[in-house]
Amino acid sequence: MKDTAHEGGEDVVMAEDKALPGLPDERRTEKESPSTWYYYHAYGFDIASQIPLPELVKVTPSASPDIEIVADHVDVTLHEGKHVNQWLQIGKEHCQIWVEGIARYRIEAGRRVVVDRRVSDAKDNAAAASDIRVYLLGTVFGVLAHQCRWLPLHVSAIKAPNGVWAFTGESGAGKSTLSAWLHHHHGCGLVTDDVAVVKPEESLPLLHPGPRKVKLWKQTLAALDIDAQHAQRDLMRVDKYHLALDHQAALGAEPLKALVVLERGNPDEPPKLSEATGAEALYLLLESIYRPEIGRAYQAAEEMMAACQVLTGQIRVYRYRRPWDLDGVSSSLGPLLKEMGFDNF
Repeated sequence: MKDTAHEGGEDVVMAEDKALPGLPDERRTEKESPSTWYYYHAYGFDIASQIPLPELVKVTPSASPDIEIVADHVDVTLHEGKHVNQWLQIGKEHCQIWVEGIARYRIEAGRRVVVDRRVSDAKDNAAAASDIRVYLLGTVFGVLAHQCRWLPLHVSAIKAPNGVWAFTGESGAGKSTLSAWLHHHHGCGLVTDDVAVVKPEESLPLLHPGPRKVKLWKQTLAALDIDAQHAQRDLMRVDKYHLALDHQAALGAEPLKALVVLERGNPDEPPKLSEATGAEALYLLLESIYRPEIGRAYQAAEEMMAACQVLTGQIRVYRYRRPWDLDGVSSSLGPLLKEMGFDNF
């Protein structure tokens, strides 16, 4: 993993989902207040937050939420912690993230998050609320999952006729582009994009989705004929955009059917879907874990490996090698659609 707090992930957009107004100024009536609490559900957590999180699905207030998010002061140094790099400090139960020009975040024992907008280079001007949420809803919740000894997976997932399929792979492998294509052309519902969580203690391998927000490249927008008028430009990449989606289309946690590792083939190479088993499947699953270096700080490598080994016995794991070309996506989908339970393709 590169030494950066930059949020990763691929691109996806739902043709039937409606984007909310542009993220930087959305929902102006919801101002954060220390005396006001907002209640949400995401990543398998019930959340109480002093900060409005319009990308999340609102729920009935809970008397005992799993996570509290508060706006308060965060010290520059995490006491009894060590610096992993310039933006990350890790302690026995706590973790602290500093994003230059945005905010400091302290994640406490998988139960509480403190967000401090005061940043040294911004002359006390608070960063945009939407920018603060980018890291809060991504990296911070990945840390929370690790602190709970769950498995946050770096995936984009859709619901196919025979169940939930998740796509993973190296940056640029086309995880979310493929999900977008399957939704747009084959009617698959979007479960989650970028990060999802599996809880090892659950008897079924339920995939708990993240926010109703997606990231997409400009070329993906054009290929799917999507209007980017209300999109927020990515903080780090000028050709990538963020869209918030209509919560009415949100899908809850459902059993994970399969994990597919995407690999780029040569332009003239035929598509190939091959199932991985045993040690190979375990390796591919371990490679799909979101920010594993943080996970190893909160649970033994053997514990994480054991949880992944159980999961490989509950789902199917594949390698899917195909030419990566937006113009030729449909022609390469045959092997995948057949395994997903499509009768006609």
